[in-house]
Amino acid sequence: MKGKKVLKIIGIILLIILILVVIHTIRNTIIISGLQNKVKQYSNSNNYHITATTQVSENTTMIINQYQKEEKQLLILERIVNDEKVKISYYNTGSRIDMFTETKDEKIAELGKVNEILGLNSITPLQTDNLWQTILYGLPTRITTVKVNDYECYSIDNFLSPYNLLGENKTEYDIEKETGLVRKIILDDQISMREYSFENVDDSIFIEPDISQYKIQE
Repeated sequence: MKGKKVLKIIGIILLIILILVVIHTIRNTIIISGLQNKVKQYSNSNNYHITATTQVSENTTMIINQYQKEEKQLLILERIVNDEKVKISYYNTGSRIDMFTETKDEKIAELGKVNEILGLNSITPLQTDNLWQTILYGLPTRITTVKVNDYECYSIDNFLSPYNLLGENKTEYDIEKETGLVRKIILDDQISMREYSFENVDDSIFIEPDISQYKIQE
């Protein structure tokens, strides 16, 4: 009798655990799918400006500004170390890509030598190919509610998609509830903040700097 009672208790415990896992999986799938649907209108945009500011270390900050308007692209990378800045700008006019590098000592231009602009990752880190992947990747994920600046967000911790950058010890994406846009990324000790604007990029942003101020790299 005592053995049967023990087995019954174990069975009840396992049933409770199973129910909790099912509830956790359903909740995560609903939240992740909802964010995927909300961000689609932004992912398909070809007129946007994204700013990503990353605190790489105590004295190093990386700022990325990415502009897109139809076939035109501009990517500006700024690395600031102890108040000393290096700036690299990539201009894609649709026919070629020109790169301009600025340091405190010199300005260098490389015209038409770059084949591709490698900018920020996809606007959404929750990319999956189907519902089963959403369920699978979302199973180990912990989702809580946080506030990033003035944005109400879901904190997505440990979403193990192969499309994402993954930290060795910590991978967290804070995603705005209303839009599905990423507002904060934590990869181990690095923290990156993002801001967006859509459908208002002006053509003037794609005008290249005065080439006469640069040394042409042959």
